[in-house]
Amino acid sequence: MPTYRVNYQHIGSAGEITVEVPTEAAAGSEQELEDTVAKRVGERILPHAELAIRHQDERTVAEKLAKAYDLVISSYTRL
Repeated sequence: MPTYRVNYQHIGSAGEITVEVPTEAAAGSEQELEDTVAKRVGERILPHAELAIRHQDERTVAEKLAKAYDLVISSYTRL
């Protein structure tokens, strides 16, 4: 599984985390990769993030986490 270093802000505090992404998500579309990275970060930082992630609407996973939990992913890089 590819590993990514992710820079994020949560409630105004900057942070950095390393997450593993399934190979099929990393090889998929850019949106699929971004959603998977956001989901992995949300699961690691917020134990209840699944509530926002599963909510059915037109927003991306990153947009859902930003709106519901003030978790903003500023960048990610493959290691």
